[in-house]
Amino acid sequence: MLFRRRSERLVKLPEFEMWVSTRDRGISKGLIERAERFARGQDPGPEREPEFNWIVREEIRAVCEHYRNREGRAVIYDLGANLGFNSLIIDAVCRSLLPRNKYMLYAIEPNPDNVPLLRKNLDHGRLNAELCQCAIADYTGEGQFQSSDHSNLGTLAGRGHASVAARKVKVFSLPDFAETFATGIPNFIKMDIEGGEVEVLKGARQFLADCPPPCKIIMEVHPPAYTPERSLEKELRFLFERGWAGKYLVSAAVALPDRFREAGLTPFLEFHTGRHARGIFRDFTVEQFLDFSCHSHLQEIPGRKPSPKIVRAILIEKR
Repeated sequence: MLFRRRSERLVKLPEFEMWVSTRDRGISKGLIERAERFARGQDPGPEREPEFNWIVREEIRAVCEHYRNREGRAVIYDLGANLGFNSLIIDAVCRSLLPRNKYMLYAIEPNPDNVPLLRKNLDHGRLNAELCQCAIADYTGEGQFQSSDHSNLGTLAGRGHASVAARKVKVFSLPDFAETFATGIPNFIKMDIEGGEVEVLKGARQFLADCPPPCKIIMEVHPPAYTPERSLEKELRFLFERGWAGKYLVSAAVALPDRFREAGLTPFLEFHTGRHARGIFRDFTVEQFLDFSCHSHLQEIPGRKPSPKIVRAILIEKR
């Protein structure tokens, strides 16, 4: 069933209910279409980005298991929370394994357009979460946030997609955010910030180097946006020299990109949604991990334009 109120709709998905915007050409559009099929009794099809969500659920589950019989609580950052899709997934796993006093989710979202629906989703789902309206970068202060007609494609000024509006937002480095909001050390960070992952890691070098395990980061990567001055490879090498390691690569464009095949790699899981085919890989060298995820590689896709990248997302962890 769909409940309408101006441009907002509460859609019922197989996994949960969620407020979305009918004006949003990004994530909301696909969720509404899937909810409508589900409401008609049809196969709703796979959830949005099932390969990314599989990793999120597996790794959040591992973090929760760590704290089941230990003191302290699991601290999770949903960095680039958007309308709350991943926050809903994360909280569902946490509440199935831990009491509310044993975990805390921080839903971090700078886009003023997204915040009202994000708040409604946190409240409607009764998430054990705090909404933090700010951006994370390599400094603390203020910045210009560029919005988009796709709710999930906004970014700080100077990066990413063309904007339809730019507004002033609060900005924190990761360590300053943790101190300001008194979160404690994060155990899991989901990062989907349209190329801003370089600045986040750069501004948190020593903070992340000093984090004890479990500490995991899953992030979407954007190789065409990286330059010698904005190098994801440089930031990852810094962490890898200080106890961090790559655990998963998620392919882009196709389930088995040509460069992966040439390297003798095969995915241990594949996800086919009809629109996308992606694989998850775990047996790779450090150099393969850095090359494939941090640099552009052209991949042909049958019937479509070539992709400038072969990796969509990575997971790294402190060991």
